[in-house]
Amino acid sequence: MRALVYRKSVPRYLLMRAGAKRIKNLDISRLSPLQLEEVPEPNLPTPEWVRVKPRLSGICGSDLSTLSAQSSPYFSPVTSPPFVMGHEIVGEVAEDANGLSAGERVVIEPALGCTARGIEPRCPQCAAGRHALCVNVTQGSVSPGIQTGFCHDTGGGWSEGTLVAHHSQLHRVPDDVSDGAAVALEPLACAVHAALSARPGPDETTVVLGAGSVGLLVVGALRRLTNAGRIVCVAKHERQRNEALRLGADEVVSPKETYTKLPKLLGASVHRPELGKPVLLGGADRVFECIGSPGTMEDAIRLCRPGGEVTLVGMPGARSTLDLTPLWHGEVSLTGVYAYGMEEYEGETTTSFDLALRLANPLKLETLIGPRFRLSEYREAIAAARSAGRDGNVKVAFDLR
Repeated sequence: MRALVYRKSVPRYLLMRAGAKRIKNLDISRLSPLQLEEVPEPNLPTPEWVRVKPRLSGICGSDLSTLSAQSSPYFSPVTSPPFVMGHEIVGEVAEDANGLSAGERVVIEPALGCTARGIEPRCPQCAAGRHALCVNVTQGSVSPGIQTGFCHDTGGGWSEGTLVAHHSQLHRVPDDVSDGAAVALEPLACAVHAALSARPGPDETTVVLGAGSVGLLVVGALRRLTNAGRIVCVAKHERQRNEALRLGADEVVSPKETYTKLPKLLGASVHRPELGKPVLLGGADRVFECIGSPGTMEDAIRLCRPGGEVTLVGMPGARSTLDLTPLWHGEVSLTGVYAYGMEEYEGETTTSFDLALRLANPLKLETLIGPRFRLSEYREAIAAARSAGRDGNVKVAFDLR
């Protein structure tokens, strides 16, 4: 089968890190770790696994960071290259197995925890339903990998053949949810988890920094699933601003207004230090950082009121130098939120993916997807994903149907 395979090389990684900011589209040049190859279809690790043929597979910000060598080396021991990329996947069951019928549409919950790996007893995180935080991701019946799309043995969504998934990873897609909506369920599940981890109150003001796909979906999840009062989104491009308002933001400001208009909306005063970014006295009750850059992470801390909470949703890069004085001085809580898990919502215990499925049509997820590319057009697809915001797009995907 043809698939997009990531092959890691330390010399190439260092060259990419050194040159990524200087060479346009370096990650799809001759130095790229990503190549379109003929590879065998993965084997079923145990009888509990199911073969799935991808229909659509999204391109995530974490994928782009991996390709441009901007992601942290922290992840190197918990992945197993070479691997087929792609973890935002809607597909169809390829053959009857484990109570699933051939042709059924499914979305894959990519975390590879103890259950998928056949490990008993499960680690405390998996036992609590937080399998994305599994501490056994280098053990069990498949090779190391935090998720499908970063694991050698499972395959991934950027493939014209099949991948394999444990039956516990699969969620059936209802007939009234389109492929276009379903391919965005994985990032929406992440947004659901972030929103329910913080749960802003009706009297609080929340700022969402960043309006890529994750930031926009956080806005939608906050508005639909929590009692969040006022939501202010920082969005750079026109399409992002319009989508943020459609999904539930009360106000939108541009990044250039972070220390001008935004503090006024928050009722904070701005003061200029001798060096560095402005100091705010006052600020938002809660801030969701959905970009992962050092600059916006520091902005998030500065924009938060004393005693408030900053939630890191965007994946941080490899290098981060922050002035943490406002965190210390304001007794601000800093929390990381990763992936998804079990959620308490309206008196019931359910999964982030089940809640995402409920939101798929109300949020009109399909309208956020496009353009779509064939696998052979992967260079154009990666370039389009890198410039999505500037080009007026939200989520770029491979169409494998």
